[in-house]
Amino acid sequence: MEPLFPSLLCAVLCLVLFTTIAGVDGLYFHLYRYRLYARPASRYEHKLHTINAVLFVPQVVLLFCLQVSGLWLWLSLLLFGATVAVEVTDVLCEEASRRDLGGLTRTEYLMHFLMAGLRFGWVMPLLFGRPSAAWSLAHTALGWNALWLLIAGLSIALPAVVIAAVHVVLAVRRDPASA
Repeated sequence: MEPLFPSLLCAVLCLVLFTTIAGVDGLYFHLYRYRLYARPASRYEHKLHTINAVLFVPQVVLLFCLQVSGLWLWLSLLLFGATVAVEVTDVLCEEASRRDLGGLTRTEYLMHFLMAGLRFGWVMPLLFGRPSAAWSLAHTALGWNALWLLIAGLSIALPAVVIAAVHVVLAVRRDPASA
């Protein structure tokens, strides 16, 4: 694992920057300032954010906490692909979702741009820095990653579980205005 250390360190730094920006975007803009979950025009957008919040947790666990191969590595790739698909769908719905708010602010656009790049920065080294044999279904295995990666992953994944749970609760709650 030693030759990969600089790219793994870069992945951790990208993950920390990604979650910092995502925290401000998701917690401040989406949940607090605009209350997207409570706005009929934005409920679909909030559900997409909920899907991404839920998908984020196993991605971090599989890529940072665990050393995966075979089927688990393919699952990691599938989760990443699903996240990108949800993000594309989110971008396509945001104009209608935020129309009555005047659209996205420049700050939010910038944050979304940075998060997209940083996501690739934390996923690519951990997903594609594996030897080609790790992709073989015959070599399906789970093990612990290096301690420093495990700690980095858990320090992000554990709070992310809480954030995902908040998103789910807000996404499934019954809107009192529609009762």
